[in-house]
Amino acid sequence: MTAASPRGWRRVTLALALLAGLAFMLMLASGARATDRISITQGPNSIVRTISEPDVNGTRYLGGGFTAFDPWDTGSGALVGTTSGAVTPAFPKVGGGNVNVATPDGSGGFYIGGAFNSVNGTRRNYAAHINADGSLDAAWNPSPSSTVNAIAVSGSTVYLGGRFTTVGGTTRNRAAAVGTDGTLTNWNPDAGGEVTALAIAGSTVYIGGQFSSVGGTTRRYAAAVGTDGTLSSWDPNLNGSVGAIAISGSTVYLGGGFTTVGGTTRNRAAAVGTDGTLTNWNPNALGEVLAIAVSGSTAYLGGSFTTVGGTTRNYAAAVGTDGTLTNWNPNPNNAVFAITVSGSTVYLGGTFTSVGGTTRNRAAAVDIDGTLTSWDPNLSSGVNALAISGSTIYLGGSFTTVGVTTRNRVAAIGTDGTLTNWDPNASGVVTALAIAGSTVYIGGQFSSVAGTTRSNVAAVGTDGTLTNWNPRPNNRVNAIAVSGSTVYLGGWFLNLNGTARNRAAAVGTDGTLTAWNPSLNNNFNAIVISGSTVYLGGGLHDRRWHHQ
Repeated sequence: MTAASPRGWRRVTLALALLAGLAFMLMLASGARATDRISITQGPNSIVRTISEPDVNGTRYLGGGFTAFDPWDTGSGALVGTTSGAVTPAFPKVGGGNVNVATPDGSGGFYIGGAFNSVNGTRRNYAAHINADGSLDAAWNPSPSSTVNAIAVSGSTVYLGGRFTTVGGTTRNRAAAVGTDGTLTNWNPDAGGEVTALAIAGSTVYIGGQFSSVGGTTRRYAAAVGTDGTLSSWDPNLNGSVGAIAISGSTVYLGGGFTTVGGTTRNRAAAVGTDGTLTNWNPNALGEVLAIAVSGSTAYLGGSFTTVGGTTRNYAAAVGTDGTLTNWNPNPNNAVFAITVSGSTVYLGGTFTSVGGTTRNRAAAVDIDGTLTSWDPNLSSGVNALAISGSTIYLGGSFTTVGVTTRNRVAAIGTDGTLTNWDPNASGVVTALAIAGSTVYIGGQFSSVAGTTRSNVAAVGTDGTLTNWNPRPNNRVNAIAVSGSTVYLGGWFLNLNGTARNRAAAVGTDGTLTAWNPSLNNNFNAIVISGSTVYLGGGLHDRRWHHQ
């Protein structure tokens, strides 16, 4: 499996940053790690470029140009569950650029590569190792000088391919090998151009990309190098780039932008024996093939193509190793950049937003019989607030479903990705959450909770029971913080239960309005409490309100 070049976007306002700070404090209090911010997009908020093979627990690492995944500020990579696709929020955040490739280390962790420069705030240039417990491997830090596109692991050696020209300050042109202990090895193919794909079979490393030479010897777009560094005579001689390599037995499957192999027509996909012989396998894709995975007697293709063998296949297809196009036709609505197969399930990643007409934002799983699975880390609309208590994450926003289950604007999800039964059913948008003991305080612009009148703020037990706490602010609540027996509120309101309080107020956990009255002259979006001081943020039009 391999990936293409980086992209991405992100917008953050001051008010959202303040809210993120509150969420982060709550996470620290509960012992959670790194991923504390929220997304306004269901699934990943931009392109998925890689889906790893499963680790020993069956989970997979997704990487790409996204900056958030569901409610989580994951950065450019996210660990997701094998069944529901739910994000593991404790996995470290990758910052500074795309994750282009992720490969399991065999022990529950992952080697990742791309255009990033940090992991959990620690400097890591273009490559890193994340341990099974979610910690960053302090010893493994090869520090290539530029982007990493491909990683393959064999025994105690990690092979890298990309755009770099040095690794740890030592010359390594676009391909290198680093021990799992972090030591740079002598393996040095010296590719004359970018390497975008790697695959290992026995003692041979197959590389593909946009190069025209390896070790000073002509090799056009694909080559084979022994693990001892010796250039093999294997030479398909392509006329265009290779973006994907997969090996099955004695056959090497290639995908890319090429149209000939050794002078013979092969449009964007071909199979070459390990002895160098071009096979008859000829899918004839109309458009680039960017990902290949082989399972049994079937090769799964992903890319930007729209036909295979003259038959319509939009962006994904399955071709028998005998060359026969199968009926498998998931029909994503945009490009597929990553494919991996596990058992009877094929995982796809790319720029698509639907598969077979069903919403799947940039990641999906399809059975080998063509059935779209329920694997879909997915909220139906924006998330505005989160709070964490123990192993439960509480979410508030404008969504009405979580996965396929109705949850109106507020929900609770276990850190294992399981949706809980907690279901307050708010009648309008939720923009603030806070937890104190066994009580969850909810703020927003709603008129009822659990079918009972509650104006813009309410308190619900972690067991789902609506409490009698009912301050009744007359307009939206955008921020909530709890300190001891006092609940601080901020927003657009001008009174609580008829008593004047301009945009900020404090209410006892017993429901009594306190004398605390800052009387603000502008709208209020965030509260953070430190010791005996309450910090207020506002006066800005929060962009979250455009996503309800």
